[in-house]
Amino acid sequence: MTFANAFEAVRLAHSDGFAGVELSEDHLHRLAERKPNALRLIRSFSQDHRMINSIHKTLLRPSIDSENENQRRLAVQYTLRTLDYMESAAIPRIVLHSFTDMPAFFELRGERANSGLYAIASQGIKFYRVIAPLLKAHRKSRAQKLQNNFLKSLSEIAGYSQDKRGYRSNIQVVFEEHYSDCIDYECVSYGKGKFSNVIRGIDTAHQLIRTGKDNDLSEVSGPIHFHAVDTDGWIDDHRTIGTGRVRFDNVLSNVMRRKLTETVVLENGTRRSALESKVVLEALIRRQRVVESTSM
Repeated sequence: MTFANAFEAVRLAHSDGFAGVELSEDHLHRLAERKPNALRLIRSFSQDHRMINSIHKTLLRPSIDSENENQRRLAVQYTLRTLDYMESAAIPRIVLHSFTDMPAFFELRGERANSGLYAIASQGIKFYRVIAPLLKAHRKSRAQKLQNNFLKSLSEIAGYSQDKRGYRSNIQVVFEEHYSDCIDYECVSYGKGKFSNVIRGIDTAHQLIRTGKDNDLSEVSGPIHFHAVDTDGWIDDHRTIGTGRVRFDNVLSNVMRRKLTETVVLENGTRRSALESKVVLEALIRRQRVVESTSM
């Protein structure tokens, strides 16, 4: 996604042997504004090749948990427009965080990401490990209000998406934890009531950074949207699987045995890293299948 627009990213993902791609929300917006027909191309290409794509919410302000009601509304309206684009492109899922904290300096100015800014951001994000605890403490002091604002936004987004169709079914909203937020994840009624189309997002890097330990997902009831990501344990540096501290065996065991998801999303810093992670993950899955078959 660094050098390609959204449609090209889908085609690259297919040529690399992936079953889909998780697109940046901003990329989709820029492409839709400049080349509206591209959404139809994404839809037809993905359906012809049986690809299941998703969208990841922008990391830029304004935030859907903002204490400023005008800013919160702007964030929600931007997301609703994203859902319109997703329906046109037949994209079935959008991943949300409770907040955004990247400066507008990194906002995309065209349909393609600026590779120079991406390189700067990739290095600059290392400093996030220093400020993340401070951000979390700051949010914690206002946790209840932020949570109320986020749940209000989530309800509006989920309600709107129920009337939108992605590939095969209504669009699903994924609420994914972040290692420096202050939301009570268990308070969200995943798959129930007004959140009937909201599912839990699991990110292995965020879990390790947030809790200091791996989670084997034994207490999670599906379905989930699963991000398999490795990390040094301090920051979400999107490194190749197997080069960090995340232990995937227990996670994969529960995901496969309990059928929590049919899709694993690799979030890597580069295309090359994603391809390397794909090879490692495929080997882990094969090994897990052997373990399960011999234990039956």
